[in-house]
Amino acid sequence: MTKRFSIVVLLLILVAYVAQGQDVAHAPACEETEHEALFFDGEVATHFDNAEYAGNEIGYSRTIFAVKLTPALGYRFGKGGHHSVVAGAELLRDFGSKEFLNEARLLAYYRYKDDKWGAYAGAFKRDELVGHYSRAFFSDSTRIYNGTVQGVAGHYLSERMFAELSVDWNGLYSPDTREEFRVLASVGGNFAKWFYAGLSLSLQHYANKSTFHGNVVDNALANAWVGSRFKAFFDFDLRLGYLQSYQRDRRQEDGGMALPKGGEFYFRVSRWGLFVDNNLYFGDNMMPFYDLKGKDRERYAQGLYTGDVLYSTRSGIYNRTGIGYEQKFCDDRVSVKAEMVLQYTGQKVMCSQLVGIAAKFAPTIYDKSKHKK
Repeated sequence: MTKRFSIVVLLLILVAYVAQGQDVAHAPACEETEHEALFFDGEVATHFDNAEYAGNEIGYSRTIFAVKLTPALGYRFGKGGHHSVVAGAELLRDFGSKEFLNEARLLAYYRYKDDKWGAYAGAFKRDELVGHYSRAFFSDSTRIYNGTVQGVAGHYLSERMFAELSVDWNGLYSPDTREEFRVLASVGGNFAKWFYAGLSLSLQHYANKSTFHGNVVDNALANAWVGSRFKAFFDFDLRLGYLQSYQRDRRQEDGGMALPKGGEFYFRVSRWGLFVDNNLYFGDNMMPFYDLKGKDRERYAQGLYTGDVLYSTRSGIYNRTGIGYEQKFCDDRVSVKAEMVLQYTGQKVMCSQLVGIAAKFAPTIYDKSKHKK
């Protein structure tokens, strides 16, 4: 409990430093005026993801077809308008469901944001994170169905580098849910004109329900990478990465420790919105406890692992090839993506089809500076 409390305190200190210290840093460099405004911030997105995994021992065929609405009302204040308080909801409906809403989550948070620094406290959208987290950390379905972070986050973002630290407390200690939180950290940057490198970390504490004890699982994942982006008629992105995990199921008599690892090679070629990308993973099963059952007789499965389930390959290889179109319109407020995906885990080639259409809207409802006499 002391360690968990310390983590939260450190993150709150980080948020306070970014929110207060940066205002002080701005003061001598520029004369920013007090700014007050009421604004609406929202997005509507339709997701289609049809996965055909029949005949493969990993994963299962399923179709996601849903619409997500994230309406929010915010109040911007302070010098330069860098401070905001936002309240809203993340609402999701699966097409064909008899329920009016299948998922509903509260959005309520404080935000500090200027041209480089950002700080968040509360329940905010996962899209606000600036770090690089591969599908080994978060699958496409996780990003759709669990699009909020409940906790605190702070980041630095410039043209040359980024750094981020966050805590997501996404499990309540109760008879129905396990106590669970995740610490995320990501840092990276560009060097030597065409090259970049970085490191991302995830520390997940998957603990007990209030009905039992002695079933804590630790799940840590590190991803280091180095890559190159350049243009030669087409846009190229090449990246080599290394994944290392430390996992421990404390209820097992032998210590329940696993150290899965693997390498990745990623490349993407694109132009005019058309793209071809490929991600080749070769290494261990990154989800060794996936099918184990806890004291509540439920499988750990996606409760413990939020990454793409195909990283649990038994053959030592997982390859994902995507061919599609991705573009933004109307000053980046409307985005469209369509992709045909071929995946291979050593048994057979599987096919998925993905389509996503999203529109963002953030009009200013009232700006006090424009109504002064």
